[in-house]
This record gives sequence, C-alpha cells and structure tokens, in this order.
Amino acid sequence: MNNILYLHGFASSSDSTKAKVFKKFIKKQIDLEVIVPDLPNNLVGWSELIEELIKEHKPIAFMGSSLGGFYSTYFARKIEVIDILLNPAVLPAEGMKTYLGKNKNYSTGEEFLLTDSDIEHLFSMQKSLSNKNTSNNSSLVILETGDEVLDYKQALEFYAGSQIKVIHGGSHSLDSFEQCLDQILLFLKNALK
Repeated sequence: MNNILYLHGFASSSDSTKAKVFKKFIKKQIDLEVIVPDLPNNLVGWSELIEELIKEHKPIAFMGSSLGGFYSTYFARKIEVIDILLNPAVLPAEGMKTYLGKNKNYSTGEEFLLTDSDIEHLFSMQKSLSNKNTSNNSSLVILETGDEVLDYKQALEFYAGSQIKVIHGGSHSLDSFEQCLDQILLFLKNALK
C-alpha cells in the first residue's frame, strides 16, 4: 500500500478538518493510505517524529498545511517524493519568533513553550532547503489570497515553476479545500504512474 503523510499546522493536531476530509475522499478514490500524525508541540520533535514515520511508512507523498507545508517540502525534497501544499509557510523561522514563549494548542488546549532551539532548528532546516530545488513539478501548491496569517505572494515566488492554484478570497483555513480535491487526486494519480 502507498502512503501519504499529512502534516498539520503549528499548534494544531490530527483532528484537522482538512485532514479528515482528505482521508475520507482519498479512501473512495485510490489505493493510498493517509497517515495523519499528532505532531508534538515542539518543532524539533516534529522533525524527529517525521523521520520515524518516514522509516516506518515510506511515504510516496507529503501533504502539509501552513507550517506543515514547510515541513512537507523539506522532507519531500530530502527523500525525493512529491508534496501537496495548502497555504504553506515559506521560510518560517523569522516569523515564528513572534510565538516564542508560552502558546496554547488550538486543538487540544495544551499549553507549551516555543523556545530559541525551536527557531534555530527552523533556520537550520531553511538553510538545508535552500540547497534544494523547490521550483519544479514535484509540488502542487494551493493558495488563497485571503490568507490572514501568511502572504500567499511569498509562496508564489518560492514555488515558482511548480503547479500552483491561486484562489481569490478565502482564509488561512483554505476555505475552498473541498473544491480542490479532484485536482489533488489528479496530481497524485499522475505521480503514481
């Protein structure tokens, strides 16, 4: 069975609405298992868990939302598979500094600290990613111009040359996600050929 790893955003969980919708949709369409882990609240822990999941499940693709999009790109380039990005964070280390200190997981309510080591880890990932090609057809990038958290224009520039769908309006939650499922399916099917 082929696997795809879905990576949720910062301070979120596997209870993501998009993850549940995608998992239900894919199950009816193709032989692909969608694995949606609960990523830990510390960002170094994200990388450690994703490394373990790669060894265990050998994904043929990643899908990531927001900060999960950045991690998806990083790991997809590392193991040379495709990725599907939903309003992805682009080079997020500097912007994540605003979250240093105490935070609350939106999904679980758990309180946690974002530390300097988390930010340093992101900078290290960014440096490594800058040596890899993000401008190619191994990514499908879906953006909404109404994203109130991230500037979609940064993703347009960063992923230039990739398959990009820009939807006017919307929000950081990617309001039009369900209307994009057929395009995502086609992208996956073409990659699996």
